[in-house]
Amino acid sequence: MGRAKQSDAIEIGGQHIQAGQRASLELEIARLYTHSPLNVSVEVLHGKLNGPVLLICAAIHGDELNGIEVVRQVMAKIDPKKLHGTLIAIPVVNVFGFIHKSRYLPDRRDLNRSFPGSRARINSGKNGVSVL
Repeated sequence: MGRAKQSDAIEIGGQHIQAGQRASLELEIARLYTHSPLNVSVEVLHGKLNGPVLLICAAIHGDELNGIEVVRQVMAKIDPKKLHGTLIAIPVVNVFGFIHKSRYLPDRRDLNRSFPGSRARINSGKNGVSVL
């Protein structure tokens, strides 16, 4: 069996993450009516060696909080220098709902029903495509 090839750097949200590194990113997903940006936190573990990419996320419904801690614990236990592939985590996908302790987005849509999303749609559809 052959040896795994070392990973190249990856780019997410305009930031480059080197092989074997951990990065915390803030990606703008929307703007509030005040024109203030609304960001989603993304944690990336880019493995030293090539392999698959896995996305784990939580709080698609802003009032369901258990998964946030699960994501935190998983990310804390993995060493990117030993990882084959890349692990991308979004602990709180529905930032709007999380802030307001609500299942829904401001347009009263359920983000879970908005995947894969559309850049042309209103908030829920745009958020769906932003996550993917």
